Amino acid sequence: MGTGTINSLKRYQESLIKKHKELDNAIDKAYSIHTKDETVTALKKEKLSLKEQIHKLETDINKGL
Repeated sequence: MGTGTINSLKRYQESLIKKHKELDNAIDKAYSIHTKDETVTALKKEKLSLKEQIHKLETDINKGL
C-alpha cells in the first residue's frame, strides 16, 4: 500500500472518528431531553457502525505500514 493511500485512509479514519464523537454527543443530548428509545437506538447503531469502520481502517492502515 502506498504512502498516499495510507494518508487517504488516515484522513478518512479521522473524519469517521469526528462523526463518532458527534454521535456520542447527540446520544448524550437525546438522553437528557428524553428522546424516544427508537431514536436513541438508531443513533447507537450508527455509532457502532462507525466504530466498526474505524477499527477496520485501523487494521488496514497497520497492515500497509
